[in-house]
Amino acid sequence: MSGSSVTVTPHGANRITARAMTRLVSAVAADALAVQPSQVKVDVADAAGRLDVTVRTPSRLLPLDRGETDASVDDALDRTERAQHDIRGTVATLTGADIAGVTVRLTGAGSRPPKPVD
Repeated sequence: MSGSSVTVTPHGANRITARAMTRLVSAVAADALAVQPSQVKVDVADAAGRLDVTVRTPSRLLPLDRGETDASVDDALDRTERAQHDIRGTVATLTGADIAGVTVRLTGAGSRPPKPVD
């Protein structure tokens, strides 16, 4: 096949309903933010043929050691930025959609006590 070219023609198109897209984004966001899917609210909007995703969820904060409040805020911001990146990449990979942007809005915060170490 040296020197020849192969043209790949798509044989069809996939359509994903708005409800299915919302549920998929919700599941991906819950995984990326380490919260329950029921805690995630998602809006998916058309942005000139691309998808604009807004995710609203409470944040799970890690327990604080005394005197480390700045570090916990930085950690929460870093985790949120990573989650935005992960949501964008995973949704694009799973659906083939062109993602215009992902906004994550934290609606509250909660923490769990650390698990005892055996």
